[in-house]
Amino acid sequence: MSFRWFIYYCSLLGGCAAYLGWAMGRVPLVQHPVWQAAFKGLFLGLLLAVVLTVIDTLWNIAGQKSIAVILRLVVASIVGSVGGFMGGMIGQILYTRTNWAVFLLLGWTITGLLIGIAPGLFDLFARLIANENASGSIRKLLNGVLGGSLGGLVGSILYLLVRGGWASALGDRADELYSPSATGFVALGLCIGLFIGLAQVILKEAWIKVVEGFRAGRELILTRPKITIGRAEGCEIALFGDNGIEKKHATIQLEGGRYFVEDLQTPGGTYINGERIRDRTPLRAGDEIQVGRSVLRFGERAKREK
Repeated sequence: MSFRWFIYYCSLLGGCAAYLGWAMGRVPLVQHPVWQAAFKGLFLGLLLAVVLTVIDTLWNIAGQKSIAVILRLVVASIVGSVGGFMGGMIGQILYTRTNWAVFLLLGWTITGLLIGIAPGLFDLFARLIANENASGSIRKLLNGVLGGSLGGLVGSILYLLVRGGWASALGDRADELYSPSATGFVALGLCIGLFIGLAQVILKEAWIKVVEGFRAGRELILTRPKITIGRAEGCEIALFGDNGIEKKHATIQLEGGRYFVEDLQTPGGTYINGERIRDRTPLRAGDEIQVGRSVLRFGERAKREK
């Protein structure tokens, strides 16, 4: 999946998840407006967190066992549910007491913040438990926090504008048709998904793009301290259908703030910019890694070049 499609799916499916969350929130579980807002937020947070985590997992699905995928979704669903519940409750309590719409913005911003945490929290736990370099996971988590918070803020502003616009146009019938709330929820979900996707892509530190080979055009952000290139399903960069590539052909590893590529003693070898490497070799932005008939381009933010 390319970065462009990742952002597109985060936004589009985020809006779809928000609409479904709105529909689930219409079920009359409670009558008190604070609890109603809390449960609406819960369903929104749950579905948005799960959908965004599924997209993130599919983007990085290679090398992940089923149990890890399930645990990742469980963690995301808990964080998203708690975030939505807290955001909806806090915002509605403060709004009820003051009648200031700014507190509704605060509530949805809290919800967006915790939804942004959801996709990357399991990875951080996994790195810490394994005593591995967690800098990439921390960066992913912080990017999610920034994107989710901005998405929640911008989305909640659109939510209020849409609700006010529908109310002005339809008058008393607005509440009967439920259109203001539904449209506003979709706008909120679209913005949270969009800004989380944008934050992950724009603020990325290092990445790989498949220039030639299996699924050319695919792009992958490097958040793990070590990734494997090969034909095996367990490889993070899986290049199927190329007999010149071994099941585990090469690794890209982060050490001391720099990325290195290492050939795993393969017959065909690993090449950087057309030259075969013999030992572990540092990577620079723009380097092309060739394994078999496949070519990967390494990208990195300029500050790592120092």
